[in-house]
Amino acid sequence: MKRKIELYGRLRDAGLGAAVSVDLPRPVTARRALSILKMSFGSKAALLDGCALATGDEVLSASDELPAGRLALLPPVCGG
Repeated sequence: MKRKIELYGRLRDAGLGAAVSVDLPRPVTARRALSILKMSFGSKAALLDGCALATGDEVLSASDELPAGRLALLPPVCGG
């Protein structure tokens, strides 16, 4: 199933745009979805290291199945 995933932070800064569309099986875990995304990013796959998938209000754990609806790919955050 084709899913739109919003991009933020360094992912947008790298010229990947505001969102990507990718074919994902259903059901699929966040871990597997990230693996599929890495394959589709080609030479920019390393940008996904440390990233997490999130819904509108929750960061998904690796074993969570992706829910229907809005998805975002969040880069790691640092600071203090």
